[in-house]
Amino acid sequence: MGAFSYNETDQTVTFGPGNLLGNLSQKLQPLGRVMAYGEVDVIGSGGHMTIGGLGTLSRQLGLATDQIVSAQCVVANGSIVTASASTNPDLFFAIRGAGFSFAIVTEFTMKTAPAPSEITQYAYNITARDTTSFTSTFQGWQTLVSQPNLSRQFSSTVTLSQGSMIINGIFYGPRSEFDALDTKSIMPTNSSAVSAQSTVVTVPFMGLGDPTLTATGSFPLHFYAKSVKTTNKTLMSNETIQLMFSYINATEKGSPVWLVIWDLEGGAISDVSQTATAYWHRDALYFMQSYVVSLTEPVSDVSKSFLAGLSLLVQNETGADQSAYPGYVDPELGDPQRSYWGCNVPRLQTVKAALDPDNVFRNPQTVSTTYNASICPIQQSPPPTSGSVAPAYMGQCTLLSMVLLVVVFYL
Repeated sequence: MGAFSYNETDQTVTFGPGNLLGNLSQKLQPLGRVMAYGEVDVIGSGGHMTIGGLGTLSRQLGLATDQIVSAQCVVANGSIVTASASTNPDLFFAIRGAGFSFAIVTEFTMKTAPAPSEITQYAYNITARDTTSFTSTFQGWQTLVSQPNLSRQFSSTVTLSQGSMIINGIFYGPRSEFDALDTKSIMPTNSSAVSAQSTVVTVPFMGLGDPTLTATGSFPLHFYAKSVKTTNKTLMSNETIQLMFSYINATEKGSPVWLVIWDLEGGAISDVSQTATAYWHRDALYFMQSYVVSLTEPVSDVSKSFLAGLSLLVQNETGADQSAYPGYVDPELGDPQRSYWGCNVPRLQTVKAALDPDNVFRNPQTVSTTYNASICPIQQSPPPTSGSVAPAYMGQCTLLSMVLLVVVFYL
């Protein structure tokens, strides 16, 4: 499962799901190649590649799942089959976004791209006593990232915690091109209420990865998370952003360890049709992921209520739907299939019924075996061709390194 090989002719890599994302980064670096996937080294590749897989290179190269050329899969009847665009195409459709409902992937073949020669890393650290003081900065960030011609070389994440907002990311290019984006203009002016610091550095590219989890080790904790999708059609108004930060500031959270993270998407992710793969959220401009962490006991109802209220506020004010990134497991979703896979659910249910009629690959949120056309009456795909088969296991692509940094602070 830890095997890895590189084909110089077509510049693909073939590897087993025993490779963590950090292992892949270490093996790709001496080849001068990259793939788009998450930055947390200890996430397993099997679940990550088959759930979607978001990373700082995704705006240039697409999702991790978009780079799959073929996969070897163990399906419900125990057979080992290949899934690709030409072989078992229905299985290939399903494993690229909903893999854990269909089979176990034992080997991937994936495209790679040339590694950049240099990157510009940036971090803007803002502290304030009152969470509402971050309102104008977030308004500026949303204006920046919603520009229709925003460079695909630009990645960005906003992380909010008690008294702190961090805007950071990577620009895959030289400092001069990064400076042309004028990102620093969104920074607040230092005052008695707000303090802001910035760090921008251009360095040689040394591969993806985040050493935080490796450095901190592992320890048990409980956390609950929710996610909300924002598209160009559901951008928050300045008034809604003010409401959101007022809510965050005033609402009891039930724990000192909480995070709200906004991750920029778009670019190459959106180039692919929503119905080309099981992954539905091609129209996302950014995701909002909110977390509460409990160090000693299960997450309280107070904490869950805080996160639910935050998501509901954004959805009600913007008209955002119930979409959720399938890598952020939320057991409180009323209709997880619709939230995770949107209008791809009817096709996925048809494929599931044909390839896994006994529901071997299941958990409380997997694709069901019952075809339900009412879930989404539009854009229904034809039933799978005879002989199609099915894939994967699940892994959460969360920014757990950020969670752990906050947890360590409170230990």
